[in-house]
This record gives sequence, structure tokens and C-alpha cells, in this order.
Amino acid sequence: EESGIWMNTSDQAGTIMAFLVWFLLCYSAMTVTCLAEEGGVPPLTAMIYCFFCSLALASHAKVTFTDPGSVPQSAVPVESLRHSPNTHSMCSQCQTFKPPMSHHCRICNRCISRMDHHCPWMNNCVGAG
Repeated sequence: EESGIWMNTSDQAGTIMAFLVWFLLCYSAMTVTCLAEEGGVPPLTAMIYCFFCSLALASHAKVTFTDPGSVPQSAVPVESLRHSPNTHSMCSQCQTFKPPMSHHCRICNRCISRMDHHCPWMNNCVGAG
């Protein structure tokens, strides 16, 4: 996790959905390529489509394998903020300090900074990362 590479292996449904994204994009690129070979689609259109499919797959891979901004287990508030009226709360699941706007993801089983939601299509959380 310290390297920034992350993959959620605990969510089997999310893993299947992420694989389905790859399968459908690759299948559509192969279909458009076959249509271009048969003359049903102009070759330039097929090349542009395959280019955008490869960009989509690269973006999906980056989002899937990038840490979404998890709160480290060793995170503690700065001493000056520890005694302020806005105290940091503790996560009941992780037993660590939670920065403001962070939430615990029950699927990833960790706290995420500025978490929006857990996306099953990319099998990762949408957060500050």
C-alpha cells in the first residue's frame, strides 16, 4: 500500500464487474476492427474507436490500481489540532483517527479521505487520492 498500488481483492462482485468492463471494451474494439476489415466501417473510424478504447482501458486500470486516499493506520492529529474544539473522531472499525470528511468503506475495509462512494465498476473507492 505504501507504493500507492492497491487492488481490492475482498469484493468478488466488484472484481467480476471490473473484468466485465475490460471484456466488453476489448470485445467492442475487436468487433469494430472486424467490421472495418469487411468494409462496414471506414478504417479511420475503427482506428479512432480503438484508440479511445485503449485510452478508456488505461484510465480504468489507473483508477482500479491506485490508492483512493486511504488514511494510514499510524495517522494521528497534529498536536496543535488535538486540543482544539473540533476534535477528530475515531473510526469504530479501524480504531484510528479519522480526518474531517473521511469515511470507513465497509467493502474495502479501510478509511478513505474525502470518500464519495465505492464504485463496483472500478472495484475501488472514489476519494481524495
